[in-house]
Amino acid sequence: MRSWLFHPLLFYPFVLIVAALVIAVSLKPQSWPREPAPVVAQLTDGTLVFQGEAFNSPSAGPEQDMTVVRDFWGQAQTLRIAQLAGQPAPTPAEQGVRLLLTPEQAALLEDKSATIEISYRPLPINMASALAVSIQGIGPATWVTQPLAPETGTVRFEAPAQFAVNGIGLRAVSSADDQAYGVEITRVRVTPHSS
Repeated sequence: MRSWLFHPLLFYPFVLIVAALVIAVSLKPQSWPREPAPVVAQLTDGTLVFQGEAFNSPSAGPEQDMTVVRDFWGQAQTLRIAQLAGQPAPTPAEQGVRLLLTPEQAALLEDKSATIEISYRPLPINMASALAVSIQGIGPATWVTQPLAPETGTVRFEAPAQFAVNGIGLRAVSSADDQAYGVEITRVRVTPHSS
C-alpha cells in the first residue's frame, strides 16, 4: 500500500523545497559582507568600547584584507585584519580598516587626543609583528605603531587629535612582505583625553 506522502504531486515539490533550503543555508547569507556603516559602540565612563556587534560593518582600505568573524546567525564576533603582501609601513594617505563612528561618537573625539587599547588574539599562521592605529578625520592620518606579542594580549596607543573625526583606523604591520600577515581583534577601547 502506498502512502499519500509519496504521491508525486506532494513528494517532488517537498523534495525541491528541502533541496532549496539546504542550498540557501549552505551559502551562509547571514555571513555575507555588509556595506560600510557607522556602528554604535558602548559608552562606559567616557570610553567608547567596540566589540562584538560593533565590528559589524567596518570600511576596508585597499592595502588591507579584512574579515568579520560571525556566528551561525550572522552576529559579528571579532575582526581579522591582514596587511597584503608587499605593503610598506602605513602612510598618512592610508585609511586602513576603519571603524566608522556615529556623529555623537565622533563629537567625543573631535580635536582630542585619545588612549586606544586593543585586545587581540594571534593568528596561528602568519601573525603580524605590529599593529598601527590612528584617529581618522579630514587631515592626514597619524599612525601610531606598537609591536604585538605572539600570544593573546592588549596593546595601548596614544593617538594624536584629529579634526572632523569619522573613524578609528586599524592597520596590521609586518616586517616581512612575502605574504599577508594579520591579527584578530577582539575589543577596541577609545578613551578621549580632556584636552
